[in-house]
Amino acid sequence: MDNELLKSVHIVSESPGSGTVYAADDVFSTVVGINASDVDGVLGLSDLNTGELITKLNNKSLAKALRFDFSDENAVSVLVGIIVTAGSNLLGVSQAVQNKVAAAVQDMIGIPLTAVNIQISDVRSR
Repeated sequence: MDNELLKSVHIVSESPGSGTVYAADDVFSTVVGINASDVDGVLGLSDLNTGELITKLNNKSLAKALRFDFSDENAVSVLVGIIVTAGSNLLGVSQAVQNKVAAAVQDMIGIPLTAVNIQISDVRSR
């Protein structure tokens, strides 16, 4: 595979008889972003630098709300920026995001997450 392409993809599975399955960075972002934003009590994802609410989920906006660490070949960790709905339990919402994201990445991509870290950027009413 072309070395340029290898910079933005990660090995999901290697089998001597079948070949290699790669997943692009955008696949990880999409799986994490959709699942994190779908948790009750999450108003939306937030820009990790500015704390602003991200209103449209696309590759460009997800790159602002998520930080991945692919330093371990067999696992990955992620930092997710969220805005929590006012009146929600911050710890409960954060734990629900952690659980849902970890399960989704394991189920859909097949790579375990070593950590799902949460940055609560704000609490807002709908």
